[in-house]
Amino acid sequence: MTKKTDPPKNTPPKQSPKVRCLMYTQQEDYWIKRDWQDEGKRIVAITKPQHWAAICHDKDVTKDGESVTPHIHLVLYFKNPRSPQNVAWEIGNRQGKREDAQTERLEFFKRPNNAYSYLVHFTEHAKDKYQYDPNEVLANFDFPKKIAAITKSVERSNGKKEADLIKEYLDLLYDGTLSLSEIENELSGSLYAKAVTRLKAVSDKQTDFKIKAFLDNISRKQTMKTIIYLYGKAGTGKTRLAKHFLTDRGQDYFISGSSRDPFQGYANQNAVILDELRPDTFRFDDLLELLDPYRFDAMIPSRYSDKVLTVDTLIITSPYSPRQLYDKMFSDASVDSFAQLERRLASVIEITKDYLYHVTYDTKTQAYLKIKNSQSPNPIKARQENKHPQPDEVYQNFISHLNRNEDTSYD
Repeated sequence: MTKKTDPPKNTPPKQSPKVRCLMYTQQEDYWIKRDWQDEGKRIVAITKPQHWAAICHDKDVTKDGESVTPHIHLVLYFKNPRSPQNVAWEIGNRQGKREDAQTERLEFFKRPNNAYSYLVHFTEHAKDKYQYDPNEVLANFDFPKKIAAITKSVERSNGKKEADLIKEYLDLLYDGTLSLSEIENELSGSLYAKAVTRLKAVSDKQTDFKIKAFLDNISRKQTMKTIIYLYGKAGTGKTRLAKHFLTDRGQDYFISGSSRDPFQGYANQNAVILDELRPDTFRFDDLLELLDPYRFDAMIPSRYSDKVLTVDTLIITSPYSPRQLYDKMFSDASVDSFAQLERRLASVIEITKDYLYHVTYDTKTQAYLKIKNSQSPNPIKARQENKHPQPDEVYQNFISHLNRNEDTSYD
């Protein structure tokens, strides 16, 4: 005999305020899809949350030892607050009137971490229930990593005063056990606000330690900076190839952002991908300084403060070959010769959809020529096949949404 689940306790009342985090609970007899994963994906596709996580509770029992009917729990976290009635209406495949949608299967959570913890019964109130494996959770983020951070945060905070907890985090940051971003993920907003100035100060000190250790290591090894230049048309997989190369080498890397502040967020990773380098990204003399193979303490401009570029591997991706980039930067004759750029590059590789080519610069033609027998298949090609929907599919999907009669002004 199985017992059916009761509706969630924190059910949003009719005409409740808009919220960002909801947990949907439903027994398998009422799923629209037969499989719980398909049911979760169906709801996600129609409600479009920013983050989501789902699990099927199929091992729950009552206090009397009776099996509880298998049921899905789906946490939906939206970028902007949403009306529970609208979410319930969408979950029901937009059947009936929006204002009549039932919300008794939706539970509001002020803190998403509490909802995530309940999925595996890691909350205080659910500790006596079956403990589910975090790997059983289907999510659009690394759920096991997230729940581990939540658990650590709870363990550290149990029975501790705020001042003592902040002190512990400062020590963990100082000795390098935790990074600033990891601590930001663990701390509540109010606690982070109280500690942010001290955390930033300790983080700056930890950065000084990392820079000194890096420079000491480079000095000891007497190594040069390795600079690889990948160029080719858009869609050939340049950035993915660079990331795959660095990941395979076990190197932590940073990918540059917009040309306004390419190094925003750089945290002294020892490998950098200068992504989609264009003529207006850097001044030529600044670029030469960054690419100096013997310069390991070059200062890089950033929005809030200049940073030290501590890299031993730098990969450039660009739609331009090095020569094309130079010519675009200097339309007229310049005292800065192309040779200054060219001699800094350890390897230049042309990327096409099908192949990778090792190329070399020919001074007579002032162009890059393919080195004989250097052709290698592009490993990204197979992964790109059928990746994007056909234009007609996109068009039909666009039109189908426009032709819906429902008023979507509620959200």
